[in-house]
Amino acid sequence: MDAQKIIHQFSFLEMPIGVYVVAPDGKFLACNRLVRELLRLPLEGEVRASLAQFYADPRARHEVLQKVCVAEERGAHLEKEIIRLRVESREIFVEDYCKPLRDPTTHEIAGYVGCLVDVTADYELHQREEKLARRVEELTFDIGRILHANTSTLLMAQQTLDGIAEALSQRPIQEIIARPLEDLDERLIQEAGWLANALDRLIEPTDAERRRAALPATQWDALAARVTPLRQVRDLIPGVEMRVPSLRSVAHEIAAQCQAIAPGVLPRELIRDVVRAAAQLENTACLMDTIMTRMAIIQMDATLRSLRDFITADIRVHEEKKRLSLKLLIEQAITQVAEFARSSRVEIVRRDREFDLPVEGIERDLVRALSNLLHNAIKYTWRRDRARAPWVTIRAYMRDAFACVEIENWGVPIAREEIEQGLVFQLGYRGKWSKDRGRLGTGIGLTDAQRTAQAHYGELHVASRPAHPGWVKPEELDYYNQPFITTVTFCLPEALKR
Repeated sequence: MDAQKIIHQFSFLEMPIGVYVVAPDGKFLACNRLVRELLRLPLEGEVRASLAQFYADPRARHEVLQKVCVAEERGAHLEKEIIRLRVESREIFVEDYCKPLRDPTTHEIAGYVGCLVDVTADYELHQREEKLARRVEELTFDIGRILHANTSTLLMAQQTLDGIAEALSQRPIQEIIARPLEDLDERLIQEAGWLANALDRLIEPTDAERRRAALPATQWDALAARVTPLRQVRDLIPGVEMRVPSLRSVAHEIAAQCQAIAPGVLPRELIRDVVRAAAQLENTACLMDTIMTRMAIIQMDATLRSLRDFITADIRVHEEKKRLSLKLLIEQAITQVAEFARSSRVEIVRRDREFDLPVEGIERDLVRALSNLLHNAIKYTWRRDRARAPWVTIRAYMRDAFACVEIENWGVPIAREEIEQGLVFQLGYRGKWSKDRGRLGTGIGLTDAQRTAQAHYGELHVASRPAHPGWVKPEELDYYNQPFITTVTFCLPEALKR
């Protein structure tokens, strides 16, 4: 039986996909309309063409036929082999489903029958997606490397600032950062008043002639103009972030002006008192600036480390989930944020310290999620009273077969609609009230924690309510200017019951 007899057993015109039969050399023996349209062949009559001539790479034809024979030996036929064809000036990609036609008598190949499916659009999309995925992986690796380098640089900067703070204060850094920033601010304001008094003593008893001999009139006017602002600095510059650099600059300028006074004209002790007061104010301002910058660096370092882990999570070596102690996970998270807590002067209060449950998961991801939540709580905590440092509370408990870690802080509010609409879980979103006092952040902490909880078949819940209900009503403008108690609960199924 030859190929022509076999052809008549098929109703090619009725097939819903492109069907063809070719001789061993690739010459078309028959094909339906879909193949003709695909390859731009005459829609009627005999086809004087070979399938082989459409291969973009002529060598690929031989490779395809070899695969056809190998598949036949397995009792199968070639499926979904992607072939690159060139039709006129355009390249297309087709899936070829092909098998040989053999003469029943000689068992020699009389031709090939197959189906062609145009997958050009899907193939090109897949290629673009693969290229994009490779590029993203490369960028992710680069970003991770850059962030790692940045964290190393931040560590160097922190160590440098530690040395500067110790030199300015003549005390160990741990003693310096243990002192509330508010106390240093009070000292700064007090020293500004001392400088104003010293300027008064220098200016008031000096007659006009001696003043002219000591300094130009414009400089005396500039010194006199500093007195009242130095005494009213708290009211004129209410924010400590701006008060510190402003006073540092003013103190430096006053000292420079006084050192330019002509010698022997004015009493030396009056000039010395102003210079000393200015130097002391500048020293305290520099110390505070160093401490605040140090705190910002530690905060950014923790943020960048979390961001690096979040970005590179998909390209790290896959870790299998394992049985873990909830207590130890909490302790690791606390350790990771301990330096940030100390620099922020926020105490971490551990409730139910001995509570423990087994959970199942990837240790690195769970510790990162918990440390992110603790980092947020520390960052957004306000001081409640002068008798005690601010604190965040962390406790663990069992609820409905879930092991829950609850982290609570007193301070920055989260708007009700931000929680109800899920905005707080959107990647990169930062709450309306989260930017007060220049707090740094990336907006990934809650996103990462929620994704981690869900990946471990758990849940994440956020609640924020006024610390003093009834003080300010929701409809009042100052409603979100009062302290809120924010609670974030991270829940995982207990390992034994899952």
